Amino acid sequence: MKGDDDASVVVAGVRVGSFTRDSFVDRVLTMARGDSTRVAVGVNAHVCNLARTDARLREALSTSTTYADGQSVVWAARLLGGHLPERLATTDIAEPILRAAAAEGLPVYFLGAAEGVAERAAELLRDRIPGLRLRTHHGYISEGDVSLVLDEIAAHGTRILFVGMGDPAQQYWVENHRDRLPAAVLTCGGLFDWLSGSNRRAPAWMITSGLEWLWRLMIEPRRLARRYIVGNPAFIAAVLRQRRHETPRRTPSGVL
Repeated sequence: MKGDDDASVVVAGVRVGSFTRDSFVDRVLTMARGDSTRVAVGVNAHVCNLARTDARLREALSTSTTYADGQSVVWAARLLGGHLPERLATTDIAEPILRAAAAEGLPVYFLGAAEGVAERAAELLRDRIPGLRLRTHHGYISEGDVSLVLDEIAAHGTRILFVGMGDPAQQYWVENHRDRLPAAVLTCGGLFDWLSGSNRRAPAWMITSGLEWLWRLMIEPRRLARRYIVGNPAFIAAVLRQRRHETPRRTPSGVL
């Protein structure tokens, strides 16, 4: 499966698909109509950093549809001579996907976050999106309850599953249970916290300036300090090394 312009860009060792918002929503709907399970993963600097030392995550990314979830990835692609049309923050593209799913009558399931968070997000979304068929379950699932949750996802007739457990745990979980998952799976990190209002989104000027990471650091400094203060320079260094050692080019998509 390929992106809009039949191209992707390798950024710090991770292949990132080239999508606009509309083309990505179309891709997810195409996945949801299919017969086999396909996975979509948003790529940001943190995911690239993790993938450098995590072979299991690299393998999961290589068999997934990937898209630019972080502005740093879009900027890095340009520096490397490639082109990613825009940043597709999962927080921004979730509602367009849900609206398209509701229009086609495709059931959706939210799995992740603390108890009650995904359901609060779902209540808000059901009010805004007529016909949305959406069920939820928190992400703190004991090993003994996994099968029951998978049965519930199947019983709902789920075609699009959002899994929010953080990177790389969510990719591991998906790969472990892939044979029982619906057609379209999107790993989504802390999406439900943002959609539910548990976390407040950054001001528009910070988002458009590529500074949303700084807002997140300010509201969760203990949890995110290492990811951004150490991780951002590490990502920049990896991109600069790549630029130094490779001929800048765009590469054909693999499994996207």
